[in-house]
Amino acid sequence: MLKNAASKIALIIFLSLTSFIPGYVRSQLVPTEGFLSITSQEMKAHVDYLASDAMRGRNTPSAELDSCAAYIAREFASYGLKPVGSHQSYFQRFNVLKTRLSSPNTLALNIAGKDTTYHIKNDFVPLHLTANRCVTAPIVFAGYGITAPEYHYDDYQNIDARGKVVLAFTGEPQEKDSTSKFDGAKETDHSKVLIKVQNARDHGAVGLLLVSPPTHRFRRPPNPWPSLMRNAPEDAIPLTLEEAAESQIVAMRIGKELADDLLTGTGYNYEQIHRSIDEKLEPFSFDIPDKIITMETALAAEKFPTQNVVGFLEGSDPLLKNEIVVIGAHYDHVGVSNDSIYNGADDNASGTAGVLEVAEAFAHCKTKPRRSILFITFAGEEKGLFGSRYFTTDPIFPIENIVTMLNLDMISRNDTNEVAIVGSKSSEDLKAINEQCNRTIGLKLDYDQDRYFMQSDHYSFYRKDIPVLFYFTKETPDLHKPSDDPDKIIPVKMARIGQLVFSTAWSIANRTERPRFVRFR
Repeated sequence: MLKNAASKIALIIFLSLTSFIPGYVRSQLVPTEGFLSITSQEMKAHVDYLASDAMRGRNTPSAELDSCAAYIAREFASYGLKPVGSHQSYFQRFNVLKTRLSSPNTLALNIAGKDTTYHIKNDFVPLHLTANRCVTAPIVFAGYGITAPEYHYDDYQNIDARGKVVLAFTGEPQEKDSTSKFDGAKETDHSKVLIKVQNARDHGAVGLLLVSPPTHRFRRPPNPWPSLMRNAPEDAIPLTLEEAAESQIVAMRIGKELADDLLTGTGYNYEQIHRSIDEKLEPFSFDIPDKIITMETALAAEKFPTQNVVGFLEGSDPLLKNEIVVIGAHYDHVGVSNDSIYNGADDNASGTAGVLEVAEAFAHCKTKPRRSILFITFAGEEKGLFGSRYFTTDPIFPIENIVTMLNLDMISRNDTNEVAIVGSKSSEDLKAINEQCNRTIGLKLDYDQDRYFMQSDHYSFYRKDIPVLFYFTKETPDLHKPSDDPDKIIPVKMARIGQLVFSTAWSIANRTERPRFVRFR
């Protein structure tokens, strides 16, 4: 029985529209029982629980985040989703780390058989996400260490970083220049240390040295380590994700004097290189000959356990059930600060509610999709995409079996009739499917928000060559503030986005061909 008059009207519209969608075949028609089970009332109920004061902002890690994980797992179980993994659990456990300096942390430069030793704090400082390892390798200078196809810029395009230590500037070209194609004066995600480390690793580097551009007045590397300070600030070192050793490289910040020593004899100097890149916005990268660097870093870590929450719906097709559509959202937020609770209703209790409602919709379907569906809520997104990074480097299923990842992050605010679709360039097939399904929903799709592409969990999947879509209703003045409360969400909008995600996922799961992937950044 339909729940109310509005549901009856929605059913009439749904059936009439899907009857005329070009290219639709009967097997791909979205089941009405699943579509109509996604309601604004249930969306609101999930957000009210997850973003209540009792959950104290769902920080990673925290007892409250664990309570939310248990809530999500109970919901998954009630929908008939199966636990997965080697432990047959709804929880994919992993650790986050609070690190401190251990020993040894050293750096030496060999020129023509002669070693020069440098000093921690004055000359170099290990990054908190460095590998615990010693490497000896030649050096290559790579500008800002950026690969940004969307800006037609790649510091690695004319160099081979494999097996080498990369020297690069922090930040990005034309910093604070309002006319820069790197999003004007606003820093893009390419300026982030994590992205630079990942990019160096993706290009085969064994180490990374980051130095501030000459426009920055400090000659020493910035020092975050309490053990090297007289008066250490509380929580000076951010949490990091515990990763497999093979996923990490040795990484340091260095001072300007060491950078000068590395560049001496190349025919270029520090200021000249920086000026050339910023004026021409062209890469200025090259091998540094006749010098070998030895870097060793050692950190000790206190481990804190947390978890992703996963629920599995096995597909019905004997062959296609081995392929998986992932539907995900992060369920953490930023916790409590100065006695204020950051409830994170939009960011991202809303997306988590969307995953729960879409999961329930699939459970309501009288027939099962041909491909399998994995529903997952990620911990630690706010700390640096921890949960999705962990899942994609230690996947429960073979990563090559994942055909698509649909990500819901902040889906409850702003224009009731609009949703941003980020990452559509990763697959024209996926974009077309989503647009076809939207003819039923009638949302306005905004494709002009790809500047947020690296900022949520779909990016971890994209890095593994998986097509992605990120459903997002844009920033609000309440982002990462205590005012992001449940009374400001728009439940009807959340339900419509949930229906679009369900329809798109159903279509992907039932078409014979998997969406083709395109790397666009």
